[in-house]
Amino acid sequence: MFENMRWDGWELFGLVGEGLFFARLVAQWAASEKCKKPVIPAVYWYMSLAGAVILVLYALHIGSFPVLLPQVVGLVFYTRGLQLEFISRNNDKRRAALGLDRSDYPWPDMSVVVPVHNEEKTLAGTLEPLVRQDYPGKVQIIAALNGCSDGSRRVAESVAGVIVAESERSGMSYGKNFGSSQANGSLLVFVDADTILPDGALRLLAESVAGKERFIGTVAGAPDKGGLVVRSCFAIANRATKRRHAHAPGGVMVMDRGIFDAVGGFDEHIPQGTSTDMIWRGVAAGAEYVFVDSFKAVTSIRRFEKTGIIGQMLSWRSNHKHLTAGRRDAVAGREYEDVR
Repeated sequence: MFENMRWDGWELFGLVGEGLFFARLVAQWAASEKCKKPVIPAVYWYMSLAGAVILVLYALHIGSFPVLLPQVVGLVFYTRGLQLEFISRNNDKRRAALGLDRSDYPWPDMSVVVPVHNEEKTLAGTLEPLVRQDYPGKVQIIAALNGCSDGSRRVAESVAGVIVAESERSGMSYGKNFGSSQANGSLLVFVDADTILPDGALRLLAESVAGKERFIGTVAGAPDKGGLVVRSCFAIANRATKRRHAHAPGGVMVMDRGIFDAVGGFDEHIPQGTSTDMIWRGVAAGAEYVFVDSFKAVTSIRRFEKTGIIGQMLSWRSNHKHLTAGRRDAVAGREYEDVR
């Protein structure tokens, strides 16, 4: 069986690749034993990537597709694993430099504004996770009721720890501005009344903007239901938003109070694209744009269900193009359809 085996330079080259794959398992085992729990050390990704490159070259030399295919696919995963390792290291360095893990870190006072217009069905699901957050600093949760004619006030008052502010006037941007007038925090967070934040989200938001004097940003989003098509749409929206095609796919915005005041708050004359408009005006006023993807805000897809996925995506895209090009009049004339 062994008499037909070759032991030339290429065979030794391939053996080195296999040796790296074996060595990575030893390294992972040793790291896990040391920590007494499963751990993937950085050297695991380096060895995996080096081993895969060697075996790809070896497979090309011997002309073996069964050897080539898994290694080419593996290169994608190993590269991503190494990228995440670098991101994690950079985050750890940033946290250490800012002192975020110190017990005396000066967490800013935070005000979370939830604009509410006839959100009786979804409001409790938004407010209850907010009051359970473990934010280390002072935080106030404000339900800014604007023009409500349903039981939204009753729901808001039933959640302990929520400040209820009410106005007869209605409007999406007005509700945010009205809620902000009741806020006393230097860090403002706006959460749509059909959006749910996971545990620890407020702390992660504050960490994302720590060390920045002027900032404005939004949060990655995820649908509350739906299949592959809906989730793919959110993935596209998150990727585009990260590249500063400003939007709020998760229904959440964050900014410092100074920027909010400098631009005069949300423009109440624009019925659509208000997040995009606010972000671009904030950036023009000197704010650093921040996209938070350390967690995802789960938001309702009721607008998709009402207007259709393709139609809604195209509408958002159109608003973005007009606003980023400065054509505000093209958006101001559009109506905002109520889907509650």
